Amino acid sequence: LPIIKYSQEKKLSKEQLIRGLIFSHLSTIHLKTNVGRLSAFCGVMCAASAVSGAISFLEDADYDTVANSITNSLGNISGVICDGAKASCATKIATGIYAAFDSSMLALNDKYLQGGDGIISSNVEDTIKNIGVLSQSGMKKTDEVILGIMQSK
Repeated sequence: LPIIKYSQEKKLSKEQLIRGLIFSHLSTIHLKTNVGRLSAFCGVMCAASAVSGAISFLEDADYDTVANSITNSLGNISGVICDGAKASCATKIATGIYAAFDSSMLALNDKYLQGGDGIISSNVEDTIKNIGVLSQSGMKKTDEVILGIMQSK
């Protein structure tokens, strides 16, 4: 939806819209594949990071800028946890989309997180791998704690 709205606001062609949607969807799949099927890592943050890249893509940015947009998002919102689909998901979606636009605008203005900044690596693919490790290994205990909290209600 953010790509559709962005394309409408920018009066982009139907072809540009489709290209933006395809970019966003394929990027989300790529990110989510590294995260795994079940994790305490919020899947919305994968989609939001892909939206960030898609916005830069729709602005005809080069590869590095698109990659930096995704990296900015991942460095910003990767700590958001999934605690089950409910009303809080809507606020997490809003947070992710705000971060996506901010991350893209920063990258389009040559401002981006550098390798060595926390979980950020020297390139987007290694950063995505770091997200995979964080979500699969690092969030195991978080998963247990969240489930314990939910079951104690």
